Amino acid sequence: MVDHTQMSWKEDNVISRLHNSVDNVTFAVGQALTNPTEQFIQNAQDMIERAERSVQMAIQTRGDLDPIMSLQQQLKEDKEKLNKVH
Repeated sequence: MVDHTQMSWKEDNVISRLHNSVDNVTFAVGQALTNPTEQFIQNAQDMIERAERSVQMAIQTRGDLDPIMSLQQQLKEDKEKLNKVH
């Protein structure tokens, strides 16, 4: 028998961690936009790479859930903003 409570908790945990990762990207991109030094730009790029890997892992393990797809879209928008800086 499948324990639905446990599955829900795991799903929430994956989405919560992914949300934190995308929030970190948004913050890092904001820093790079307000102060476009090489250090801030590189930090934002590194955060984007990590978040993209997290999104892919979340999709592989949990599927195309609305919260995951929404965070993927937010990540894409942040990446486009950073690309305008350099």
